[in-house]
Amino acid sequence: MANELSSLPAELPFRLRSLTVDSNQLTDLPALPATIEELSASNNQLTSLPDLPARLRRLDVSENQLTSLPDLPARLRYLDAGDNQLTSLPGVPARLRYLDVSENQLTNLPETLPVGLEMLGASNNQLTGLPATVLTQLGSASSIDVRSNPIPGPVLADLASATRGPDYAGPQVLLSMPLQPVEHQPPLLHEVVADWLADEPGAVAAWQGFAEEPGAQDFALFLERLAGTVNYGHQAFRDQVAENLLQAAMRPRLREQYFELASGATASCEDRVTLTWNGMQTARLNADVKDGLYDSQLDQLLQHGRVMFRLEALDDIARETVRSLRRADPDANIDEIEVYLAYQTQLRDRLELRHIAPDMRFLNLSDVTADDVARAETSVREQEAAGFADFLATRWEPWDTVVKRIAPDDHAAMRDRLADAMEDEFPTRLNERLAEPGLTDDVDARRVVGAQILSEIACEIKGELMHKVLREQGLEL
Repeated sequence: MANELSSLPAELPFRLRSLTVDSNQLTDLPALPATIEELSASNNQLTSLPDLPARLRRLDVSENQLTSLPDLPARLRYLDAGDNQLTSLPGVPARLRYLDVSENQLTNLPETLPVGLEMLGASNNQLTGLPATVLTQLGSASSIDVRSNPIPGPVLADLASATRGPDYAGPQVLLSMPLQPVEHQPPLLHEVVADWLADEPGAVAAWQGFAEEPGAQDFALFLERLAGTVNYGHQAFRDQVAENLLQAAMRPRLREQYFELASGATASCEDRVTLTWNGMQTARLNADVKDGLYDSQLDQLLQHGRVMFRLEALDDIARETVRSLRRADPDANIDEIEVYLAYQTQLRDRLELRHIAPDMRFLNLSDVTADDVARAETSVREQEAAGFADFLATRWEPWDTVVKRIAPDDHAAMRDRLADAMEDEFPTRLNERLAEPGLTDDVDARRVVGAQILSEIACEIKGELMHKVLREQGLEL
């Protein structure tokens, strides 16, 4: 808590275990008791620190004026020293899991890092490279942020290439690519497709004829980047991409959708590429339903509808999570792509979202916790139990397309009933609903309540047809 303290007592309580003096005017700290385990002194004017107790496990001295740090105790697991004036770091304890030294003046990082380090934030420093062993010292569960450093373009390109290889198993590395990147010849569409369809020369030849279609170059770049994602290591994923390319070669409208979705997909990190792929797979599933592939398999169609409902519910949850994170810290750099993708990948199996990619590169940067995921799963299942029937009947367009095709007379009768209800039943319900609270002449109330009644009528009439079609196929929700 901010008290605008300029000093602390020369002697602190002997058995003190936790000390929090954030957001004050302190220029130094007294000697620390040996019992201290947690120290938080961010947003002060500290220029140096006293010796740190051996028991210290958590240290936050961000937003100060420190030019150096004392020796770090072996038990330290969390260190935030961001936004200071550090030019070098002491040895890093083997137990450290979180290290934030962003916004300093560091010119290099320690050659040896703890194998269990989960997060290293070193953005906005003076780094010109990374230690040669950093990509092998840390595992895939670790993240390193070295954005906004003067790392030369060729070094960035080498790092990017190394971390995108199919056999790469090192940390997730966030880089700032130069505004004028190393010149890269745009890939030819059929050559990129050939990398995915090595055993399908006929299909590759067909793709050569699509090179001039709108969006073809964006799709070529997208496929090239897709091969560098963490998902490329999964054989099932590679097979899925190949099968999609075969389908897109034969289905112009599906190919057009893929080309449209690829626009801008390669503008940032690889997780954006993965999220775009997931969007393509959702478009593919909807296209399969609309094109009649499930007309005689309504049980599978229902399952696909549930998947669409769950994805829509997850997107709403992710959107609210992004808002909540930004409200909690308006200055935080919240990457909504990582948030959306985190919910999808973490709930892929539990919610049977098996058409999407299985993995993501920067889960640790999403700020989505295991508790967030558990709550999201519960929420989606509760929403599905309460709202899937209305979603299927009125909001999932592919279902309406199928019903129109397999039950044309019933579908036409339903459309007539809807038209009649809009002329007769709708105004009657609206006037009755507005009369009770005395809002008959309230324009805003008429708009809001009117939309609710339109939805109610559509759910009733379209829902009746939905249940009829399902019953005739021996199915129910």
